[in-house]
Amino acid sequence: MNHKRVLLFYTPAIFSAFLLLGILFTNETGAYNNDSTFGGVIAGTYLLTEADDGGSRFVTITSDGCWFGIHSYQLDKKFSNQQGVWKKTGKREITARTLNFSLLQDDVGSSRFTFTVEFDKTYQRVSGEFSGKLFPAGVDPLDPLAIPIKTFSNTFAGKRLIITED
Repeated sequence: MNHKRVLLFYTPAIFSAFLLLGILFTNETGAYNNDSTFGGVIAGTYLLTEADDGGSRFVTITSDGCWFGIHSYQLDKKFSNQQGVWKKTGKREITARTLNFSLLQDDVGSSRFTFTVEFDKTYQRVSGEFSGKLFPAGVDPLDPLAIPIKTFSNTFAGKRLIITED
């Protein structure tokens, strides 16, 4: 009788443990696909090269959902660094929304960008597209009804900055 009680108690516990381990170690539900760890996997600095001679940008993605960018043409075209937020929108994809200030002829306006970024299987290379809108001074760039004075878009490819032994 005692042996039967042991089996009744331990069998469900052992089965549950194997089920949990099976779920944790399958390819589809591994750590890279878990929303709570995805930010840690993609966090880093990336060099993005835009198509159509659009220049390059450094982007830093933080694990907690922030995005910081600097563009190679920003001094010449007179706009600031970009700052924004990102969220996971696919298995290896994020969407980011950023803002920056733009020096206009007589005043300071702002731009709003939306980036879609796809990561490769190793999370070392990226590709994607972005679109943006330039707004005049005094216009809220977060207002969905705001009318831009210019729109733009491009595609890009990039890679993660890593430390190597030179």
